[in-house]
Amino acid sequence: MLLFVTGCSTIPNIDPSIESATSTWQGHHLKTEKIVSWQIKGKLGFKSPTQGGSVSIDWLQSEEQYQISMLGPFAASRATIKGNNLRAQMQHGKEQYTDTPQALALQLTGLSIPVNELAWWVKGIPSPNQAAVNDLRLTSAGTAAGFEQNGWQLSFPRYQDTDQGNLPGKIIAQRGQQSFTIVVSNWRFPRN
Repeated sequence: MLLFVTGCSTIPNIDPSIESATSTWQGHHLKTEKIVSWQIKGKLGFKSPTQGGSVSIDWLQSEEQYQISMLGPFAASRATIKGNNLRAQMQHGKEQYTDTPQALALQLTGLSIPVNELAWWVKGIPSPNQAAVNDLRLTSAGTAAGFEQNGWQLSFPRYQDTDQGNLPGKIIAQRGQQSFTIVVSNWRFPRN
């Protein structure tokens, strides 16, 4: 006697738009990772339990070297930070300070901004320097709508079409009572 047992087994259908966005994200991520020299101009707004404000920014990045000029509420003067992943120097008025990039950002804004990761985040991709990436959400265009890394929840509500593809026009980051927003008015890609 033969007994056939049949059961119902279903294979979940994957939404083609999600599959397409994931595939597009992988290509976008690889292409964006290779952008190592860039310049943005825009605004940085920040809020911490002790202070808040906004500044105009001009950020020039070349490999691991950067120069970030800020003009705003710091006694209505310009502050310029030059550095790399390990050390940074800030010129603020006639004063000059040298410390880690994070310590100088904390001194200026009251935020413990991970400056080394920010160079990746501003491009809309997670930093490879921090292994954990949580809650990655993609747009239908295959760019990051948001993710969580290093305790910061990031969202990218607006992208701009640039010479190097779609890059964020607005970055919002929050961690506890700390937050910052970068609105990019202009992306440029200096030739090396």
